[in-house]
Amino acid sequence: MPDIDELLSEEDRKKKDATAQKKWPASVLLAAPFFLLVIPLYKAARERMNWKAALAMVATFEAIMICAELFSVSRGHWIWNPNRILGPAFFGVPIEEPLLYYWFPPLFVVILMHAFEGFFEKRGGAK
Repeated sequence: MPDIDELLSEEDRKKKDATAQKKWPASVLLAAPFFLLVIPLYKAARERMNWKAALAMVATFEAIMICAELFSVSRGHWIWNPNRILGPAFFGVPIEEPLLYYWFPPLFVVILMHAFEGFFEKRGGAK
């Protein structure tokens, strides 16, 4: 079976190259606003946090998720658009997965829970 690019005229190849996707690491850039949200939540929750427990939670989550990612990549379940990731990948897993998405969501949920808990205690104690 011939390659589709071989069947295209020179003009069509140029058009195809011109309309190709440009590199834009959307996954990282779209997550950036959550870091702005976590700053006030961190300030509200830092006294309540058990940081050793949080570190253990993140380490456990990282270990489980990297195994799941490696399994999924090896079986072809996960694929990434190379134009939407930062670029470096380890065993087929983009670097932003373990460095950003494995630790941030669980830690964000725990910080949010402690911030809400502190807010409701202050509100209930003021009555």
